[in-house]
Amino acid sequence: MNQHTQERRRKGCAPALWGLLLVTGGCAPLGPNEVETGTESGTESAAASGQRDVAEQTAALRERWAEYTVNPGAHSATISGGSAGNPVALFSTVSGRDFQLKLNGSAMYVITKPTQPEDQLDWNKLPGFSDCGTLDLSVNGAMFGWRWRIDLTPPVLEITAYANNHSKHLWAAAPLLTLDAADLMSEAPLRYRVWIDGTRYQFAVSGSVRGRTISATTTLPRACAGTPAGNLKWASGLYFGGTSVAPSKVTAQIAELPFRP
Repeated sequence: MNQHTQERRRKGCAPALWGLLLVTGGCAPLGPNEVETGTESGTESAAASGQRDVAEQTAALRERWAEYTVNPGAHSATISGGSAGNPVALFSTVSGRDFQLKLNGSAMYVITKPTQPEDQLDWNKLPGFSDCGTLDLSVNGAMFGWRWRIDLTPPVLEITAYANNHSKHLWAAAPLLTLDAADLMSEAPLRYRVWIDGTRYQFAVSGSVRGRTISATTTLPRACAGTPAGNLKWASGLYFGGTSVAPSKVTAQIAELPFRP
């Protein structure tokens, strides 16, 4: 405690009475080198710090990774971890999905007993949603597709925009991005966004993989422009196939945020 403050307290200018006595002129103002604690600026700083803490805690809760697992012989993934609304699942009225996804080496699959000869080239599905008043994504809906191309040298994983339009399967002419074996083993998260935009579906992927910037967008047509974007939907997860089931265990991690246009 400095000399000025000690002197004030001896004169009866205790902190609890300081505001009143300052107004009535009962105490001298602060000295030129004196810093008063509990000032308005100090209070604002504490409030701002508290707001930052809350924001960080909220972000940490939302970014909690959920684990998707497609077991050998299955199409659909089971989900463990995550939190309420992360990931979005089952019945939903979302108009889009916004998530980060980490794939890994388990995405380098080889179908040895295909249901149909070309099943290795079938598109598997990342999380998406049904649309047009149906809960069946294979009829109407939007999602991202992915597949491991062993027919290329070196093999790569392709990720594309994928939609179903009255049961007609649509995907972009060229993949949005490709990931090689080293990219997958790095388990770098990428951000995926898919949403309804009137007569079309919008797709966007962004992020960084081993120092390479990823930024790709495209659109696909929507079959039901007159159906509200907030119609009841089925929110899907990770899906293997195509027609063949997973030949080996496939895992991925996801952290989903509420969609904002």
